[in-house]
Amino acid sequence: MRTPAVFLLIFALPAQAPDVHQWLANVDAARNTFEEAVISARATQIENGKVAGAADFDVYVKGRDRGLIVFRGGKNSGRKILTSGEKMWLIVPGATNAVPITPNQRLVGGASVGDVARLRLAEDYEGVARPGTEVVTGKTCRVLDLTAKSPRAAFPRIVLWYDEAERLPVRLLFSLPSGKPAKEVTFTRFAKAFGKTIVAEMEVRDLLARDSKTITRLEYRDVRPGKLDDKIFTPEGAKGI
Repeated sequence: MRTPAVFLLIFALPAQAPDVHQWLANVDAARNTFEEAVISARATQIENGKVAGAADFDVYVKGRDRGLIVFRGGKNSGRKILTSGEKMWLIVPGATNAVPITPNQRLVGGASVGDVARLRLAEDYEGVARPGTEVVTGKTCRVLDLTAKSPRAAFPRIVLWYDEAERLPVRLLFSLPSGKPAKEVTFTRFAKAFGKTIVAEMEVRDLLARDSKTITRLEYRDVRPGKLDDKIFTPEGAKGI
C-alpha cells in the first residue's frame, strides 16, 4: 500500500514556531488595556498571611508615558505621584514644589510605583520561548526569556510564564543587571471590563527585601476609560486633582 505523498509532506513539516511577539502583545493587552483611563486600586501588604497595611489610590493613565497616582484616605491621603516621560515627582498636600523621585518609590510593602507603570513587553523586550511547559499555580505555561532592547532598562532580563490557552500572563520574574532576581509578580485574577479581559489582581514579592516572603497584593477594583485632560499630567495641573 502506497502512502499518499501529501501525507508524507505534512508529516515532514517542522512544528510551527511560536509567535513570541504576539504572546507579549497579549500580555500587554491584559496589563495595559486602555490608553486613557482612571483605575481605582488598593495595595495591601500581607505578612505571614495577615494584613499589615493597606492603601487606596486612583491611577490616571494616558498613553504609556503619563500617569498620576492619587492616594485616597489613610495617612497618605492627598499625596500624588506623577509620571511624565522619564520624569517622576511626589506631590505632598500643602507643599509648594513637587519633589523628583525614581520609579523605585514605594507604594505599600514590596510594590513600587514601577509596578503600576506602563511597561510594555512587546515594545521593550525581545523574547525566546523555552522548550516544553511548566505548571504554575495550576496552569500549564510556556516559559519565555525576555531581554531588554535598551541598555538603560532597570530590569534587563525578565522570565515570563504565559498561559498559551488563555493568552494571559501567569508570572513575571525580574532580574537586576547582575542577574540577581529582584522581584516576582504573580497574576492571581482577571476580570472583564468593557468587553476586554484585564488584570484585576496581582501579587508582588520584593526578593531583595529582608523578608522576601512578604506579599503586596495589588487589586484593580474599577476601571473607567475616557478622555483625560493633558494638564493633569503636569506638576501644577496634578495639584488640582
